Amino acid sequence: LVLSKEECKGGKKSKERLTVLLCSNLTGTEKLKPVVIGKSQRPRCFKNITTSKLPATWLSNRTAWMTCNLFTDWLITINNQMKKKNRKILLFIDNAPCHVINHDLSNIKIVFFPQNTTSKCQPLDQGVIHSFKCYYRQKLVKHIIAQCTLAQTADHISITVLDAIKWIDLSWKSVTENTIKNCFRAAGFIRSSSTPSSSMTNMDIIVETDIESNNSDNPLQQLHSLLVHLRIGGSQLTAAEFVDIDSCIPTFNEWDDSEHLKTYIQVTQDDNEEEEEEEEEEEEALLEQPPNLSEALEMMRKLLLFASIEQHQLHNLISDLESQLTDIYLDSKAVKQSSITDYFSHC
Repeated sequence: LVLSKEECKGGKKSKERLTVLLCSNLTGTEKLKPVVIGKSQRPRCFKNITTSKLPATWLSNRTAWMTCNLFTDWLITINNQMKKKNRKILLFIDNAPCHVINHDLSNIKIVFFPQNTTSKCQPLDQGVIHSFKCYYRQKLVKHIIAQCTLAQTADHISITVLDAIKWIDLSWKSVTENTIKNCFRAAGFIRSSSTPSSSMTNMDIIVETDIESNNSDNPLQQLHSLLVHLRIGGSQLTAAEFVDIDSCIPTFNEWDDSEHLKTYIQVTQDDNEEEEEEEEEEEEALLEQPPNLSEALEMMRKLLLFASIEQHQLHNLISDLESQLTDIYLDSKAVKQSSITDYFSHC
């Protein structure tokens, strides 16, 4: 991806792919923590990071796909959470081969959608995932535009797994309750006079939701306004094309499907061929070190100066952040206790 008026130079095919699992209740009032599946158990950018404190559940395997074992582990985790809360839930899932239930679940009842009806019965397929992707792509494009001013080629634009997890969390939180409820209606879970038509598209549902909430801009329009500044693969994509750019990429292992088994074998072979190159690149890669509290406070001071002169509308927000950061600094071990005599020793 490059700025629209610049020449596309270089750029390697992305070796990093992620699979995301999303789960929500019918009203959209309870969205479970996203599950993100990557290729590495502990990516280099996770250094000094406690994975349990990430805003998403991090899982991994060689292909970054959902597997029976990973899905079972997730179900057990959710079941334990419901057990602690003394709750029982009904969970609707599709018939993907990786969705195998081989464990007794005391607090979750599983209901499978009928075969070959997922596109019509799965609520998240009616527009929730599309809305989520719109928000995610917005954050991705904004990040790239911000880095393009300094990057000489596409290879100099840095995107880490931590960046992706942050955007996934924020994007999932951005999906509105109305969007989720409309999608459940479209899938037939809610019967009412206002049930969306079966011919309504994903974006129709999302746009209708934005009108209901008095939001003049819908996610796709916002993404379109950002893509004007970029070219992807040497050409400009529409927002809709960019959102669905990865729609055909497999996300799980279909062991009962010979064609998908071939895909899995090919991916594994490709990984073997690239493994040595990836290891060399990882050794050369420099990890960006986070600033300490003192440095962070200095950054806030510069941001305040910037806001005061260039962007006045940001001043209050940055001031609040500076105040919170100062409180953290004062409460931390970074502040050395000084006796009152230290202040008068040179008097």
